[in-house]
Amino acid sequence: MKRCKGGACYGALASHFGTDSPKQLEWRVDGRRPYGRDSDAAASNKYRRWRQGKALPHKETILHVASRTAMSVRLDDWIDLPLWELLAPEPPAMQRIHELLEESPTAIRRILFMDSSPDRLGRYRHSMVNRQQTLAIRNQYSLDALIALLCLARKGEVLDDDPHHFLPSACAFDIFPRVLFAHQPLRYVWQELFSCIERIFWKRSYVDGMHYNFPESSVRSSLRALDVNPSAILACMSGKNTRLVQQEQSKSAG
Repeated sequence: MKRCKGGACYGALASHFGTDSPKQLEWRVDGRRPYGRDSDAAASNKYRRWRQGKALPHKETILHVASRTAMSVRLDDWIDLPLWELLAPEPPAMQRIHELLEESPTAIRRILFMDSSPDRLGRYRHSMVNRQQTLAIRNQYSLDALIALLCLARKGEVLDDDPHHFLPSACAFDIFPRVLFAHQPLRYVWQELFSCIERIFWKRSYVDGMHYNFPESSVRSSLRALDVNPSAILACMSGKNTRLVQQEQSKSAG
């Protein structure tokens, strides 16, 4: 997990400055030259240690990077990403899962709840999400959608409800390449991230020992396809329903 977090922070810097070299990042971000005229070793191993998952940025470094990049690189956004909570060995408490769902963007809250805003008591009414709602979240094809889907899968795990674990997990797998393509910091550590998600969500055994294959090779080939054509049609394990819940509700109301 720490390697994913540290690597994502490193990937954010590497993407912004256009270099994968710790030595160059030391110079570009901190103004430090390497030891010795011909040395490849950086003046400190700070950024290299992020990439290796041996350390994470401190508050001072986060502020310094934000200043050096005119706020373009917000390392705190990557360190505090709710995704990491969902990849812990034990699922978050149900209350925390609900909090994370409630923190979703408006477009996702409109799918999850009858209203995108809480009621007059400041509460949302949570219920089990049906297939149509789950696919509508998938069809957002965003990092927020990935996080919401993993929340729903962990909710299914807490409730020991296999169908409500499998479908959001499969949806998460389907949009994973697109999320990586859109977010270079996550793509930088995509194989480590895949392993973390796979261990909890994609290698689960269901009733009667049934399990499904979510191959890493599929993610790799999908990334290659997106590199060639960002609008490429990718294989889909979770179904091909492209309708959004809001559209269906509008038709019903008409």
